[in-house]
Amino acid sequence: MAVDSEGRRFWRSLEEYLETPEFQEMLHREFPEQASEWTNPVTRRRFLTLMGASLALMGLNGCSTQPAPREKIMPYVRQPEEIVPGKKLLFATAMPLAGVATGLLVESHEGRPTRIDGNPLHPASPPGSRDDAEVGSSDLLMQASILSLYDPDRSQGVTYRGQPRAWNEMLVELRRALDKLKSQGGEGLYILTETVGSPTLAAQLNELLDDEHFPKAKWYQYEPVSRSNVLQGAKLVFDEYVNTYYDFTKADVVLSLDADFLLTGAGALR
Repeated sequence: MAVDSEGRRFWRSLEEYLETPEFQEMLHREFPEQASEWTNPVTRRRFLTLMGASLALMGLNGCSTQPAPREKIMPYVRQPEEIVPGKKLLFATAMPLAGVATGLLVESHEGRPTRIDGNPLHPASPPGSRDDAEVGSSDLLMQASILSLYDPDRSQGVTYRGQPRAWNEMLVELRRALDKLKSQGGEGLYILTETVGSPTLAAQLNELLDDEHFPKAKWYQYEPVSRSNVLQGAKLVFDEYVNTYYDFTKADVVLSLDADFLLTGAGALR
């Protein structure tokens, strides 16, 4: 820990910072159960290793797919018309967050996503001020979402109470449990999802909860990043739950109180 002439301390590495009394006190005050995970060198090293592995795998998948001189590549039995080895392929998709979807373009190389950008043809992700922009706007969460595909700790199968199970076993157990719950009208069945903004998925879930299937079941929506307070405020104004989008084009001064509308608000990319 370096100290300057005015008595201010500067840490030179993450390990050095994690050993400061202030950081230790904050961990035990804010996260009493997880504090040992950060203060223990072994578990901390495990965390940093996993983060480094995710970035390394992401970088490897982003490398050129041109074959090396000694590498043997087996051809497709049936060559997909749209796939050309070494050439990128773009897919249009959308990323929902807090009930709001943003259009994305995913760059893929032979079936492996390598980059995510905004879709310039989607109204929620315009290309910005550049006239020659081939991709739309995107934020940090959208750019980072691709790392989850290459996370070494990502679940590779079905587990039950920490033990791996086969898909067929899971389906049999699920069917048996649902048959029992159906005889009770669905009482005891709880469905937990993220915020559902898809009309199709919402209709399917509502059909599952109708009188013919599981009328007593409960459906809960939860996300760490939630706009529930915004929806509650909109209901007070419009007497119904609606998404609000703000037009600042005619505003001379904008006062924002605890709302970073340029970063996290609905329509922030516009």
